[in-house]
Formats: sequence, structure tokens, C-alpha cells
Amino acid sequence: MTNMLIVRYLKKQYVEVIITLLVVTLLVLSFYPLFMLVIKSFKTISDDQSNPFGLPKVWSLENYEYAWIVIKPYLFNSLFVTIIQTFGIVSIGSFTAFAFVRFNFPYKNTIFYMIIALLMMPGIVTITSQYELVNKLGLVNTHWGVILPAIAGSIPFATFLLRTSFSGVSTELLDAATIDGATDFQVYYNVMLPISKPIIWTLVITSFIGGWNDYLWPSLVLLEERLHTLPIALVNFTSAYYGMTGGYGAPFAAYVISSLPLLIVFLLASKQFIAGLTSGSIKM
Repeated sequence: MTNMLIVRYLKKQYVEVIITLLVVTLLVLSFYPLFMLVIKSFKTISDDQSNPFGLPKVWSLENYEYAWIVIKPYLFNSLFVTIIQTFGIVSIGSFTAFAFVRFNFPYKNTIFYMIIALLMMPGIVTITSQYELVNKLGLVNTHWGVILPAIAGSIPFATFLLRTSFSGVSTELLDAATIDGATDFQVYYNVMLPISKPIIWTLVITSFIGGWNDYLWPSLVLLEERLHTLPIALVNFTSAYYGMTGGYGAPFAAYVISSLPLLIVFLLASKQFIAGLTSGSIKM
């Protein structure tokens, strides 16, 4: 009996060691490229070529100064596009989800399932017809040609996510607010949104990240360089800089700068974001 317990204990320890090694390996594979990107962003070209995998001999900010001058206009373009896009997704998605939860109207479930069915359609399938529509509306080479299709394409997911969360709010609470004289908009704004903050912030973060990192659609719509968003500018800057110098120091510095808004948004809403991710396991 004692031998069997020892064998089971050793097997358990063996499994734990394997799992630990696997997790550590995955962490190294995930963070090592990011670590090298930050390190190389502080290196001069000669330092990087002579010591590609080591720490900088002299920590220089020249790459950051140069990168900021290059990407600053495109950074503000991305902020404009992403903030309006995120606001549109969250506001329209929450309005739509609230309507499905609060009101009864003909074919409500059928309409909802039709919206959900759009999630099954890959975006690349509609890209040609979408571009043709944007072109006919005269939105090519404008930021609105990026913003409006992005909002429209994200509404199905936003509606699905928020309706699932809104459905967990007690109808008695909403009815009590109505009895107290609140209008439907007041119920939505003063009751539903405050209760649903975690899932709202989850949608804000996912929408902001998606809009900030989007490359394909803006590269098709924004023809003039002055309108380019940050992902387009970073690709062009990387190619041009490497062609001139054979290094990546300044582009890597630009990557670090471009990631800061995402990091700030996540830090400001991290608690709500984590709560939103786990809210599906909690019944309200």
C-alpha cells in the first residue's frame, strides 16, 4: 500500500514538472520576441550589428526621437479612427442589445438569429462588395470609409455579447425603474449600463484593439499618405528604414510607441475587463 502511494505521488510530481516546463517554455516563446524588440529599440545600428542578441552598450533614445517624428501624424489618425469606431460599436451594440432584451416585437428571435448568423461569415468574403459600396458612397480615401464599415461589421458580435449579459439583469429591477417614472432611455443609461460595466469595458477593449491593429481595410481605402493609420505607416516605415540602413532600431521604437495606447487602455480597464471575461460564470 505504501509503495502504491509513493508511486502515485511520484507520478503526480512528474506530471507537475512536465506542466511547469511546458508553461515556462510557452512563456519564453511568447515574451522573448517582445523582450528583444524593446532591447533593439535602444540600440544603434552598429551596436545591433556587432551584438545582435546582447544588451545595448549605450542605451540611446535616438531611435525613439526619430520614430516619434515619423509616426506622430499617423498616431493621431489612428486615435481619431479608433476612438470613434469604438464609441460607435459600443453605443449602437448596446442600444440594439437593450432593445432585444427590453422590448417585444414581431420576429424578435428570428431577427436576432439572423444577426448572429452574420458572425459565421468571414469578413474577407464581403470585402469586394463592401469596397464597391464604400466607393459608390464616396467614402474612399476618407477616414469615414474605415470607421463606418468597421462599426457595421462589429455590430453582430457586440449585440450577441451584450444581449447575453443584459439578459441576466433582473427584469423586476428594470420594471421598478419604469414604475418610478424612468423613460426607456433612462432605464438603459442609468440602470442597464452601470450594472453591465464589466462586459461594456470588455467590448471597449476588444473593439479598440481591433480598430488600432487593423491593416487590411485601411490600406485599401486610405489612398493618400496623410490619411494613413498607424499600421500602414509602420509597415511602410519598416521597409523604407531597413532599405536605407539595414537595421530595425527605429521601427522597433515605433512599435513600442504604438503599443502604449493599447497598454494604457488595458491598464485603465483591466479589472473591469477581467470581470467581464468571467461574468459568464456568474448568474445575476
